Amino acid sequence: MNTSGGGGGVSRRRLLRGGIAGIGAGIAGGMGIPDTWASPAGRLPDPTGALGTGAAGEELIDLPVVNSRSGLLEHTLTVAGGHPVVGGRRLGLDLYNGRLPGELWRVRAGDRVRVLLRNCMEPSGVPPVCTQDDASGCLPARERQTLVHNAVTTNLHVHGLQVSPSGASDNMYVSIPPGGSRQYVYDIPSDQPSGLYWYHPHHHGSTTHQGWSGLCGPLVVEGAVDRVPEIADMRERVIVINALRLDVNGENPTVSIFPTAGDEPFTRDDPFTTDPVVPARMMFPLNGGLRPVVTIRPGEVQRWRVLNAAPHREMWLHVDGHTLYWIGQDGIPFACPRQVPSLLLAPGNRAEFLIRGGEPGRHCIYAAPYRQGPARTDRPALELGTLEVCGPQGSGCIPQRLVDPPRMPRLPIARRRTLVITREPSEVPGGGARFLINGEPFDMDRIDQEVEAGTVEEWRFVNQDDFQHPMHIHVNPFQVADIKGIPEGDTSWQTDPTLWWDTYRLPPGGEVTLRMYFRPDATGKTVFHCHVLPHEDSGTMGTLLISPPGARGRASTGA
Repeated sequence: MNTSGGGGGVSRRRLLRGGIAGIGAGIAGGMGIPDTWASPAGRLPDPTGALGTGAAGEELIDLPVVNSRSGLLEHTLTVAGGHPVVGGRRLGLDLYNGRLPGELWRVRAGDRVRVLLRNCMEPSGVPPVCTQDDASGCLPARERQTLVHNAVTTNLHVHGLQVSPSGASDNMYVSIPPGGSRQYVYDIPSDQPSGLYWYHPHHHGSTTHQGWSGLCGPLVVEGAVDRVPEIADMRERVIVINALRLDVNGENPTVSIFPTAGDEPFTRDDPFTTDPVVPARMMFPLNGGLRPVVTIRPGEVQRWRVLNAAPHREMWLHVDGHTLYWIGQDGIPFACPRQVPSLLLAPGNRAEFLIRGGEPGRHCIYAAPYRQGPARTDRPALELGTLEVCGPQGSGCIPQRLVDPPRMPRLPIARRRTLVITREPSEVPGGGARFLINGEPFDMDRIDQEVEAGTVEEWRFVNQDDFQHPMHIHVNPFQVADIKGIPEGDTSWQTDPTLWWDTYRLPPGGEVTLRMYFRPDATGKTVFHCHVLPHEDSGTMGTLLISPPGARGRASTGA
């Protein structure tokens, strides 16, 4: 990756202390940046002098596909620096196999997935080590070493797959340094629901940074819902929403993330230099394209699978002038379509829906303004793309019936636990906030909760913060048994207790009770955490030990 200077003479020798500050932009002007942010020499020109604007509106691309064959998907995934062109601007980001986002993997329940992950990342934009002659714009050697280690150490998580969290499978405790590699083997269970899942890095301390590079990719498990006659005949769109954090050079700066509870661009004053701090800005491409055009014929019905891979931002998804027929959530299909005007996707959520082409013309695909936390204003609206209804009359039917979704086993509740989310000032001066579970930050050497596989439990999450925290539990999906504290007038919530999720948000000052069945064939140590990744990296994560059936769980920190 390019580490050269540029962009109006702003020094790269700084540590950008991450914090969240609202920019209050609307749909039309949400990505504006001053003219001093001109493209440095050697980059493609940015026609408007602004990141996130300029060339946009090309056709939505279909991601390249890697298919399993004869029950096996064999693949090599190399993470390394690359230079994708987004919105007419050449960026410098870490990518999977040179693509933004990564390839689409297609498998079936019962398949084996073998992925060799190779780490070829190099840090960029890192301050030098302080010397006696260089006291500003530098870092002490140990702090710099930690920063670089967190930025370029990685691993791999298959989000939503109900696979083993141990050994060579979905193991969150693996660290792959630059120059290293690891062979992953995932055995997908024969009863894995058919739907949209995804893969992304999950090394504690680097998830935010690598997520803001766009490191992720979709994973589709094919199954019964794909054979519903009406759905089998439809055009399918797999759409990944990324959030890229970009500096003046179009690179994702190596930074320490100290989250507050406000909005992007996650920038604070730099205590290591007196130079003016140039903030980073966010860009939100779809399948690597800025505000792409999705075409559909009048009357045609398409199937959309949408992933919110943004590390920090909820997306209240709307398609102007169109109704959505929701058919699946977080990889698990419904019994029948549900007609909804919009869908809110927290970070990590996936929504699958059908859409019928309406009146000919161009219709905005956008994330509506939304109050995710105690920022000064709502998170600004985002224009994500355009639905263009054109061409001859199409056809298609909305099915009345889909498939039988999984059922919660009729077992007694083996245990009820209470987990409390709190926020307190960071121990680092000027570092924003840190978010805790039951008063503790994450410690990978501590077991926070131990459960017995083959049992059903209820976990009550109490949110004592005024920021929404979308909680994700690895391996096993859950149902929402109870929810309290939905903000008055907020119509974005889906609360049907029969729906399955693997990521669900906690209302500010409210609580949610989740009911989970811990499948008996996936045991070992894993994690649960807030999927606002700056919160997870700052401590909002706990260790979960899933013991084999018949093993007696010990007392834990849950009440």
